[in-house]
Amino acid sequence: MGENSFLITTGNSEQIIKTAQCVLKLSSKYFVEKKALSGSIVIININSYTSTTQGPLLHTIHSGIKYSIMVKDSFYSHANASHFPEKAKNYMLILEEKSELERNILQLNKLPSWNPLAKAIVYYELKNNETGADTAIELINQLRVYELFKTIVFICDKQNDEVISYTWRPYSDTNCGGECHSVYILDKCKDNIIFQVEKQHEMFPPNMKGCPLITYAVVAEPYVLPPVKKLSNTLYDDVYEFTRGGDINLVKIISEFTNMTLIVRMSEIPENWGVVYPNGSATGAYAMLRNGSTDLVVGNVEVTRILRKWFHPTVNYLQDEMTICTPKARQAATWDNLVIIFQWSTWMAVLVSLIVMSLIFHYFHYKENNSKVTKWPTNSLLMTFSMLLGWGATFEPRSSTFRILIFAWLCFSINMSISYESFLRTFLMHPRFEKQISTESDFIQSGIPLGGRKIYRSYFETNNANSSYLYRKYNSTTFLEGIRRTALERNFAVVSSRRQAVYQDRKLGKGEPLIYCFPESNNMYKYSVAILARKWFPILERFNTIIRSVTENGLINKWNEELLIHAASIESTSAIMSLSIQQLLGAFMLIGILYAVSVFIFLFEIMVGFITKRKFKLQNYKLSDPTQIEAYPRRT
Repeated sequence: MGENSFLITTGNSEQIIKTAQCVLKLSSKYFVEKKALSGSIVIININSYTSTTQGPLLHTIHSGIKYSIMVKDSFYSHANASHFPEKAKNYMLILEEKSELERNILQLNKLPSWNPLAKAIVYYELKNNETGADTAIELINQLRVYELFKTIVFICDKQNDEVISYTWRPYSDTNCGGECHSVYILDKCKDNIIFQVEKQHEMFPPNMKGCPLITYAVVAEPYVLPPVKKLSNTLYDDVYEFTRGGDINLVKIISEFTNMTLIVRMSEIPENWGVVYPNGSATGAYAMLRNGSTDLVVGNVEVTRILRKWFHPTVNYLQDEMTICTPKARQAATWDNLVIIFQWSTWMAVLVSLIVMSLIFHYFHYKENNSKVTKWPTNSLLMTFSMLLGWGATFEPRSSTFRILIFAWLCFSINMSISYESFLRTFLMHPRFEKQISTESDFIQSGIPLGGRKIYRSYFETNNANSSYLYRKYNSTTFLEGIRRTALERNFAVVSSRRQAVYQDRKLGKGEPLIYCFPESNNMYKYSVAILARKWFPILERFNTIIRSVTENGLINKWNEELLIHAASIESTSAIMSLSIQQLLGAFMLIGILYAVSVFIFLFEIMVGFITKRKFKLQNYKLSDPTQIEAYPRRT
């Protein structure tokens, strides 16, 4: 009693064939891909004895549209099915008892071909005291537990000799993906003739009529900026109002296009992405998504292989780079600005030339004045140096050779003066910096610690010598703490998203760059940013369509320009900068040193003159005193 007539050896064979024909026609009408139903799976519970009705059933199906059929028996465990990884597009479940449905589904969802987004057709023959609508509701709710929403139930009513197809609307005015409370009839099939009662409605209509879109946000500027305020009187106690951020703007547009009510939740724990373990258990935001408490997770989500295994991301809408950021090199000392314009070899050549020419000039000057001037070349050295600086000199050359030498030295001095001033102006308009840490080798030589989010530490766990060193040196910390230590304390290097690092750098430095991120050639890797949805989220494909439209219309780039204005690097800028006292500090220091030397020499001369004058007076006094005359020996 109560057995399905498809699977027993007794009964009206003609009626079985008529019913099978109705099932074939109805399934081909509602299955996906009507031309060739590749990936359809038909589960038939085979009895241990030979069934005379299985032949007519399979023959009827195969004589119609060509199905790709996989016959399963849920009473036995399934063998390894890794050879068939293609996702099923359709399911058909033929039940003898309603209790068999759960066992059949449990077998299906362990296979690589499991796909809750496929259409599922359930065939069931009514028993005594059972109604078609109530039975369809019960079966649909069982399938909904396993996220099978696209469900059609074929009810065989033997009393009226017909097959009735029931379905439901998971999203309607009174339902937002909740339990099924009502169904409607699509078709009735009798004597191999189909009568359409009602056209099938969209399972997931374009207008979701205010159904909630629960989103879990992790603050990751500029993708998700901090919330404006916390909302009260909501179903959840962790709902916040967010107004800015690329990901926030994106989910707002999605909710507007689908007419869904956006609910954004957030944890008080900063950067609470969490971790997904190989066995599927998770923490943080991923745990919320894993247990179905939220639909989406936003906040610079980098989709890794393990995340793709347990969740379904949207299409990629932005590309970011993972790199190492170090403190920005400080400006070099300015006290030597007047000296380092030329290389040391140039300065040595000028000094040697100055000394040689001053000696030559002194020789000619001494010779032309008949040896009536001092033999020391001090004055000639000063005059030669004055000509080099473009100042006046008191040489009065008489010979042609002396004049030609002075003219040549003046030409040399003019050339050196123009070159020095040209280089000095260019040099002062562009600040100098100390050596910047821009490679892993530079970073290792600097000896500063490295750190960042814990999940990035595994990147350095390789056989490469540098990576092994960085793996041992890595300190797990939050991104915000790492970026602040790098920018403000200057004793740390952080592993970070380039976009996040640049945004935080502009925020902390108020426009002045405080950190330096390795160039693109020295990146760790590039990754695509997406929104992470729970696995088998039924509206994901529509979200992907909206994201593609937003990206193609340039809204993502517009948000980036608004939130992250890229400043031209100081090294490559050609803009003229105004000079500051800091850049001219070397010149003022040199002037101060020369003034100090002049004052010291002046005081020294006064002291020497005073001592000499005093000694001279004392000597004259002794010579004029008669009593002191005998103290001096007489000259012979």
